[in-house]
Amino acid sequence: MTRSRGAAVVLAMLIAALAAAVAATVFADQERWNRIVFNRRDQVQAQALVMAGIQWARQILQDDARRSAIDHLGEPWALSLPPIPLDNGEIRGSIVDAQGRLNINALGHQEAAQDFERMRITALFAQRGGPTVATDAIADWIDADGNVRGGGAEDAFYAAQAVPGLAANAPLLRVAELSMVKGVTPQALAAVIPYLSALPDGTPTNVNTAPPEVLAAIVDNLTSDGLTALLAARAQKPFQSVADFRGRLPSGASLAADVALSVSSDYFYVTVEARQGVTVARGRALVHRVRGQAPAIAWEVVE
Repeated sequence: MTRSRGAAVVLAMLIAALAAAVAATVFADQERWNRIVFNRRDQVQAQALVMAGIQWARQILQDDARRSAIDHLGEPWALSLPPIPLDNGEIRGSIVDAQGRLNINALGHQEAAQDFERMRITALFAQRGGPTVATDAIADWIDADGNVRGGGAEDAFYAAQAVPGLAANAPLLRVAELSMVKGVTPQALAAVIPYLSALPDGTPTNVNTAPPEVLAAIVDNLTSDGLTALLAARAQKPFQSVADFRGRLPSGASLAADVALSVSSDYFYVTVEARQGVTVARGRALVHRVRGQAPAIAWEVVE
């Protein structure tokens, strides 16, 4: 009888332990599920904030078009949005003039009008440590034909690689696509990517928003002191026209041609970052502003 009672006690203890283990497992699974649900909720909210931020940028750019015919770094759109606290998070953003950079797609065209653009890109590569040896390969990647330039590459080269592929034979949508081109190393691309854009053929560079590195590639015989003086003059009074830009160049500096230069812009890069809880969402978009119309989104990435 005593032995039976002892066995019953042990069995009861085992059942209680099993029940406790099951309860702990269920509780842990519930906690894990709650965390997944909450994180997913925060992720969706953060991404929604990012998309709202991009729409905010469109409105800012549309309002700017009504106020001024030129675009420069003293306008409201050029001011970065500092972190704005929100319930359980924050949001920040910035608008950068895509036309303040050199348009890499100019390399893919043989027309004489693009000669000066190609010269500026070549000068930028040389000055900043860009992929100078890959200029022909980049041109072959962008142009529509299958003809191989002197140092270029077309389908035959890319098809023979460890991961076979083909040349795009189309304009770039994003400068980062250059990483797939023959001879473009990560180091060389990183050195020039802040000064390049990928825009439709014929889109000019805005001398009012171009950074010093781009101006140095545009203007011939521009010394460091001359560049400093040019930037100071621009900050004091933005250029009203390309002729005004040419007329205010420092002594000794020259401009080979007015081709593909402007003092206004239609394309802008928008970057927005939002945090909800521990979840962070980031978005980037290229906004195309058409005078008299609502700005359109050329492409958009939200992660």
